[in-house]
Amino acid sequence: MKMTSTYTQLIKNLEYLKMKQMIVHLDEVVDFITKNNLSFVEGLTKLTSHEIDYKEVNMIRSMVKVGAFPHHKELREFDFSFQPTINQQQILDFETLRFLENQENIVFLGSSGVGKTHLAVSIGIAAAKKRVSTYFIKCHDLIQQLKKSKA
Repeated sequence: MKMTSTYTQLIKNLEYLKMKQMIVHLDEVVDFITKNNLSFVEGLTKLTSHEIDYKEVNMIRSMVKVGAFPHHKELREFDFSFQPTINQQQILDFETLRFLENQENIVFLGSSGVGKTHLAVSIGIAAAKKRVSTYFIKCHDLIQQLKKSKA
């Protein structure tokens, strides 16, 4: 009869539960707990935080991918000096997603090359990162899809 250590059983349990990050960080956290004389609950909190952080990053990545953005540009990359007529504070407020809570829409109008797509993508990515379901589509494409659907 083969005896397995509790450590080995813990690894097996974590594998079964698909807690890959907890396995990766297990030794590091056990050493940290021992070195800093932490409680069992503090240790579990630290260990589970690794798993949660990893899953959160993956969820954000997935939400951004589902949004079908044409590129990954965030608001911090936008050059407001290039387009001084844009109200920077208003755009930064859009990134807080307050407009969603107020059930408001945003429409960017202007000629080509002024940054409408960059701003729309940036706000969409900010929303996706907060787990808001997003989907990027250009107005022309949306109208075409609606016409096709109606026919």
